[in-house]
Amino acid sequence: MKLILFSGNHPRHLFVNSDIIKYFDNTLVIIMEREELQPSPPNDLTAHDKSLFLKHFSNRYKIETDTYSNLNAEEVYKNCNAIYIKPEELNTEGIANKVKEFDADFCFIFGANLILDPVINNLPKDRINLHLGLSPWYKGAATLFWPFYNLKPQFCGVTFHQITKKVDAGEIIHQSVPQLRNGDKIHDVGAKCVLKAKKDIK
Repeated sequence: MKLILFSGNHPRHLFVNSDIIKYFDNTLVIIMEREELQPSPPNDLTAHDKSLFLKHFSNRYKIETDTYSNLNAEEVYKNCNAIYIKPEELNTEGIANKVKEFDADFCFIFGANLILDPVINNLPKDRINLHLGLSPWYKGAATLFWPFYNLKPQFCGVTFHQITKKVDAGEIIHQSVPQLRNGDKIHDVGAKCVLKAKKDIK
């Protein structure tokens, strides 16, 4: 069977998607460049908020590096047909034509931006997105941050759903939640969500 895979280039995306490709004979992977793992804080932050911003992303980087190691897209996808793109190239005629020509049986998405026209019209019927966050409660961005902010860490999890042209609105196929333990911090739980998702894929 043939897989069209849309992947981000962060370690969490490579960690999960390295398993997905094992189930298919032929894979076309489109790897979208993501933001920096340790971004620079906005200029308008106070010194206190800047300190918190840097601490948050530094802690996330450490936990994710310890959990997923320093995976490299070139190594993970060395046996696949791979196309590397910038975010603005995702929903272009060029990518739509590549997808159409490949004529995959199945599509999996984890780590790329929202797939829109003209690309979405050329995807196979079976097209699943892995969304970090429990839909419909947490859609969009930072979906493993807001449950902690709202003092509801039990709403940290992942959602496997069909993709549509609306954000995180497709039919839900499966949801995964990690087991929370006393002492878990925000990034520990985020990593547990990804580990549980990878386990459930099998």
